[in-house]
Amino acid sequence: MEVVGKSRAKVIVESCLHESVTYFSDHVKILKCNPYCTNVEFLEKHGVYQWVFQVNDPRDNPITAVFFVKQNEEHLGPASTPPGPISGEEPLPAGTVTGRCIRWVNAPAVSDAKSHGEHTFVGQAEARICLYHLDDGKTEVHFETDITLDFTLSFPLNMMPEGILKFMTETIMSKIMQQATDSMLCQVQSDICCTMSELSADGGAC
Repeated sequence: MEVVGKSRAKVIVESCLHESVTYFSDHVKILKCNPYCTNVEFLEKHGVYQWVFQVNDPRDNPITAVFFVKQNEEHLGPASTPPGPISGEEPLPAGTVTGRCIRWVNAPAVSDAKSHGEHTFVGQAEARICLYHLDDGKTEVHFETDITLDFTLSFPLNMMPEGILKFMTETIMSKIMQQATDSMLCQVQSDICCTMSELSADGGAC
């Protein structure tokens, strides 16, 4: 059974676009802010990053999810389409924003990667980190993530209607992802504030 989890978040960080792009381009640092990420590393031989996430199922059994992704960056000019607004917020006006977009793109699984034992699923991950310049020296960050996992249903779960089980699983998965994203961005905000304070103390500037 294939399930998809989604999370969407927006945050404004106290650093200019250049410094924010430098920070968010550090793939390993950003992923380590995620409370469910137990390991992230760059597999140089294959040119991909490997993520390892772990959560517990309702019976408190550990479930491990492994993802392989590549990171790309692109310029966002006035002609770029801004991401959709977070629920209850006004969308960014088209034709007025400039910035950078960091994309995490799903990559084929690496066959010789380290095994992580039973209850391990290899999933697919797609993410966009869109960073937009603000006039007051700050940066608006839009973080969107889609995760796909393919579960093999065992008894007694395989006795339930798949449509109902799929809906329940995707709802729970998206809730966990949203909590993780919010927690991650909260830590990033705090980290950037500390980093900018250190730069100011050292006389650094954007």
